[in-house]
Amino acid sequence: MLRAVLSKIPMKLSVPLLLTAPVFVAVVVLSLIAFGQAKSTANDLMAQNLTQIHDRIEERLNDLLNLADRLQRVNANLILKEWVKIKDLRAWRPMLFEQAQAFNGLSSITWGGADGGSVGIARYPNESSYIFSIKNGQADKNLEAYYVDAHGHMEKEPREQFPYDPRKRPWYKAAIKVGQPTWTNPYARLYNDESQAKLAMGYVQPFHDHNGQILGVMNAELTMDDITLFLEKLSVGRTGKAFIFDHEGRLMATSSGVPLIDAGNFPVVASLAADRDIAAAAEHIEKTLGSYSAIDARYQLSLMINQIPHLLMVSPSKHETGLNWIIATLVPENDFLDEIQAGRQRSIRIGALVICFTLLLGIVLAAISLWPMLDLARHVQRVGEGNLDQELHLEYSTEFVKLSKQINAMTAGLRDRLRLRHSLALAQEVQQNLLPSDTPKVAGLDIAAHAAYCDETGGDYYDFLEISGLPPTTAAIAVGDVAGHGVPAAMLMATARGILHSRCKEPGTLADLLNHLNNLLVEGTRGDGFMTMLLMTVDAVRKEMRWATAGHEVPVIYDPDEDRFIRLKSTGLVLGIEKGKTYTENIFTDVKSGQIFLALTDGLWETFNKNGDMFGMQRVHELIRRYASLPADEIRRNITTELSNFRGKSSPEDDLTFVVVKVL
Repeated sequence: MLRAVLSKIPMKLSVPLLLTAPVFVAVVVLSLIAFGQAKSTANDLMAQNLTQIHDRIEERLNDLLNLADRLQRVNANLILKEWVKIKDLRAWRPMLFEQAQAFNGLSSITWGGADGGSVGIARYPNESSYIFSIKNGQADKNLEAYYVDAHGHMEKEPREQFPYDPRKRPWYKAAIKVGQPTWTNPYARLYNDESQAKLAMGYVQPFHDHNGQILGVMNAELTMDDITLFLEKLSVGRTGKAFIFDHEGRLMATSSGVPLIDAGNFPVVASLAADRDIAAAAEHIEKTLGSYSAIDARYQLSLMINQIPHLLMVSPSKHETGLNWIIATLVPENDFLDEIQAGRQRSIRIGALVICFTLLLGIVLAAISLWPMLDLARHVQRVGEGNLDQELHLEYSTEFVKLSKQINAMTAGLRDRLRLRHSLALAQEVQQNLLPSDTPKVAGLDIAAHAAYCDETGGDYYDFLEISGLPPTTAAIAVGDVAGHGVPAAMLMATARGILHSRCKEPGTLADLLNHLNNLLVEGTRGDGFMTMLLMTVDAVRKEMRWATAGHEVPVIYDPDEDRFIRLKSTGLVLGIEKGKTYTENIFTDVKSGQIFLALTDGLWETFNKNGDMFGMQRVHELIRRYASLPADEIRRNITTELSNFRGKSSPEDDLTFVVVKVL
């Protein structure tokens, strides 16, 4: 019946109507649903939004509080194992500086000794510099405070001196009284160059000797500035607020930035906060839920402030270190209802426009391009199903004839691209399989490697060789760089790898391997392709490192005991240019524990950022020095992370390959 009716209606009318009818029905149904559920949707959105905000705040609190707990665990290990000496507090400065940078969410780290000595480091608010303080027990009366810049360089003369006894400080007494790690009560922290005190808390831990005698107390201090800054950046509706207080009602942090310390340098009570909205919310919480300490679950409350309905959500935050706080968010309901109302009006206007546009579009399609587009759609569907051999012929007008030719040409190009992509994918898989799948396990050495190509295939190469005649305590490493990128470079790299592996079956020096490799490359490429290469062996038992280079960067050697980089000479012409070229093997006989050996290609230090600045070998040296105490794989991971941060969103322009060897 319907088909009979439609058969009598011209397609110029039926097609527009069929296109418009579903849109019209959808617009009407959605509008009716929106009208009936606007308030419910707003409440649900508010509750979901506030729940997510509470979860984010609690996650941030846990991160900050965990810093203090982890720091105390680290220092407990250092002190109890006597890796740091409490009789030599001045020697703590490098350790404290590293901890201040690693735990930069803490405002200060302070040791107070039972003999009256003290050492600590404090972070300047909103700055990258520090203050290092020192007092050597009863020998000194005054505490000396020194300025330390962001690189750890300390001024020779103290900026100030004043009498100080850590044993009289509240945080020291709190630790002694409890006898275990604990949080102090919140207190005012006043920096010397600021008139406004900061609210802070200390996570303190007492330390005893084997006889149970007190050695001292370590204080990891946390100011509320970081929490306040985090809350200020949160979006709580359009005009909502977030605040945190403890079970005694003391205000810990707010998103509105009101003072947390009163005129007497005591913590502000939440119900007396300068922000009257927060004060009203705190009073409502206490009146509705009773004691703050009774809040043990998440509550959603409603209240009126200045004749405006607000939604108030309260949830407890309990940390494993024993610190219990309360998170609260306050949002006017209009923040969400206004958007719902405005969205409803927009939906009506947009729906009307969509209906008119659809009707017009249907008329145009039916009148001009209905059949050609149907043919085109069927052809595109066949192409999508993988049929790339059938051609399209739209003989409706000159424009469609031209379009047919262009689509046929595009399909032919797509066939070629698919074949090329398949070839590149196969080449990439083959090249990746040529690289080592794992690092060798060699006594006394910790080895890690990294390789990344800027194209699907590349010319960088690294390998761990098994050279006949070498003892099992020796690690043999090859790092090479083929000129250019892509498939040609990958083919030359694969050729060089095969030659090396074949030659390694016979005994010989590193120079012999390069001589053999160079001669065969010249014969195979006739001088049209060349590459650089470094061969290196490291033996921790024999305490020697041997190397031979063919136009490649020499290994970077860092000795942490002496804090210096050992320079090696670079010799040898690049491979593949001149047959009969003789290479030289060199030896370094001062291999010792802790040293770092880095074999690399120029893709590491010649990386550029968006401003055109080069990463440079100096930054490479700084990274090795900074992470020298870590395992080789951690050094590798930190180098790649720092390099990625330096490059930013810029695409790499060169392959990146390096091998890290650390003597254990």
